Amino acid sequence: TAEFKWFEEEPGGWWTQINNAVGYTATDTNLVLDDASIFAPKDVIKVPRTGEVMFVTASNTTTNTITVVRGYGVTAAAALNDNDWLVRIGNAMEEFSSAPQPKLKQPVKVTNYTQIFRMPFDQSMTSASESLKTAETERTRLRRLKALEHRLDMERAFLFGEPKEDVQNKRRMTGGLLHFIKTNVFDAGGTLTEAEFENFCEMLFQYGSSRKLLVCAPRVISVINQFAQGKLHTEVGEETYGVRLTRYMSAHGDLYLVKSRALEKEYAYMAIGVDMDNVRYRPLAGRDTKLRTNIQANDADGWMDEYLTEAGLEVRLEKTHAVLKGVTG
Repeated sequence: TAEFKWFEEEPGGWWTQINNAVGYTATDTNLVLDDASIFAPKDVIKVPRTGEVMFVTASNTTTNTITVVRGYGVTAAAALNDNDWLVRIGNAMEEFSSAPQPKLKQPVKVTNYTQIFRMPFDQSMTSASESLKTAETERTRLRRLKALEHRLDMERAFLFGEPKEDVQNKRRMTGGLLHFIKTNVFDAGGTLTEAEFENFCEMLFQYGSSRKLLVCAPRVISVINQFAQGKLHTEVGEETYGVRLTRYMSAHGDLYLVKSRALEKEYAYMAIGVDMDNVRYRPLAGRDTKLRTNIQANDADGWMDEYLTEAGLEVRLEKTHAVLKGVTG
């Protein structure tokens, strides 16, 4: 449909932090956290900073408070600081126990829309009747040129667009990559070094596939090429999305570099890391790109054709993607 939805959820939940400005003593048992919903009675928690293990006896998700037995392992209880990390390390059940309290979260619904892209072009019959000095007709030339412009319009929408449904005017816009990618944003702040680029790769490959696409502004391609020639390999084949790409082999995964001239002007310092397993092109049924011919008015002294597409972009699991920005040199 013109409005399409998908549902996302992350497996479990393991990490949260203490949320108390003054911290807690070694004997406090009621702890306020950033998120208590990841814990249930009989869960086991470890405090990495101190090594202490705690046993959960109650969890209140309304107040984000848990009740624990302190120093439940061999490591003695110690004072807790605000923002100390806690990690859930499973639960510890007694013999012949009943099932523990379940921890369930509803999937998050994400919405986007299909956008109607139209690229018309025409010619008067006078112009069509004149002798041309080229080997092709003007109609053939325009079909080739406008097909390219149509694709470039769609590329920019899929990069920069924001989702909107204008119900009154029956108009919709599709959200693009930059709208959905919020969590992983790496600002190079000027000069991008190889070490910083590896830090970006660490962020990008934290979740998702071990092979990802990096859509780069031309300047970013140039910068990476200067410091990483020993790690760059040019490949051709269906296994690399069917086009000629340069593969950067990082310690975290393989990154396939492709240049986009849409990343220019204010976007000239940017690259977008995309997990292609979590991106889908979503044309409305029967409305993928078509060349519509002779759509001119009946009494028009000429012809008009157009390319028309109604499609949107599905960007799943935004944490599997990342944005690199601020690369000036």
